[in-house]
Amino acid sequence: MNKILLIIILIALSLPLFAEEPGEFDINAILQKNIKYGWDNATNWENSRKDLQENMTVFKQWENKKQSHLTNCLKSMIAPGWGHFSTRNYLKGEVLLGLQVLLAGSAYYFYDQSQDYYEKYRNAHQIDEINQYYINANSSYRTSGILVGLWIIVWGYTVLDTIPSTENYNRDLWFTLYDEYMNSKITITAQGIQIRF
Repeated sequence: MNKILLIIILIALSLPLFAEEPGEFDINAILQKNIKYGWDNATNWENSRKDLQENMTVFKQWENKKQSHLTNCLKSMIAPGWGHFSTRNYLKGEVLLGLQVLLAGSAYYFYDQSQDYYEKYRNAHQIDEINQYYINANSSYRTSGILVGLWIIVWGYTVLDTIPSTENYNRDLWFTLYDEYMNSKITITAQGIQIRF
């Protein structure tokens, strides 16, 4: 057992003697493997690395400030237009909010009117009045139902439209943060302070 262990140790110690001589470092040999990234020389490689570091710095800021699609959809479910207001799409948020308020108010008006006609229908004693109040109550009730259906469609559109609105906000936020970063003279990062001239 000791002889086998001694032989293994001697073989392990003699392996470096048969190793190749260390050659000169050749950056081009490495770059040839990475030509698919457009790194045909060491300067391009260094520039790509610098771009990646800049993008990662901006990405960290963007990650902290970007908005969630789900959160904005929930906001629009709770209060129509809230998700659009969050993404600074004020005009669309105001139009959708106004449209939903108009539809909901109109639906309530016609429902209330149908209830008034129905009450008059129940209290009427002449056949002509009974028929007319019944027709008016039915007509107002149907109009109220149609308006509620339209309100639901607009409400659903508002919730779903919050997704592209949030996407546009996050895209614009990226470009804004990137421009601010590139135009700033002094930048504080996790790696330290960077000064641009």
